[in-house]
Amino acid sequence: MFYQIIKAGKDEIGLVWNRTDGKPQIEAVYLPGKEKMARRIVRDFSAIHQTPHAISDGIDQTIMDLYEGKKKKFDLTRLNLKRLTTFSASVLKQAFKIPCGKVATYSGLAASTGHPGAARAVGTVMANNPFPIIIPCHRVIRADGKIGQYGGGKQMKRELLEREGVIFGPQGIVPGKYIWF
Repeated sequence: MFYQIIKAGKDEIGLVWNRTDGKPQIEAVYLPGKEKMARRIVRDFSAIHQTPHAISDGIDQTIMDLYEGKKKKFDLTRLNLKRLTTFSASVLKQAFKIPCGKVATYSGLAASTGHPGAARAVGTVMANNPFPIIIPCHRVIRADGKIGQYGGGKQMKRELLEREGVIFGPQGIVPGKYIWF
């Protein structure tokens, strides 16, 4: 298992990856935070190589572009979803479909996975998303149009959405219609 620190402007994004069938597969993505990135990764993945290794196939550049709000395609098979529950994997796959510059609600996402009324459970899945930025949990908002929580903090969530072109109205509300798969 390997890790890489991706520089995105003044921010650092952590990436934990492995090789599966000769191809790089992502195990986790770490959002910028206050704690030293390498320390966070080594704490969570004790079996990781202590020296950073760059991932191949331009995946690091794609992640940086996504973080900067650029529309990029990503191959979902490059993510290790095997450690997730069936429900979590289903929710994350559906969230992956939310287009850049658009938002969906927790309740809408729950309904789209065949679990209407499971908005809180969807929120829990979003809070534990091991692949933020790639699986855009920042594009999932509350039913009242407020942005809700985010692993990198509300300010980062708002900044990510603004980079993608999402407009905020008064009191930080995202006006308009939301994606209903």
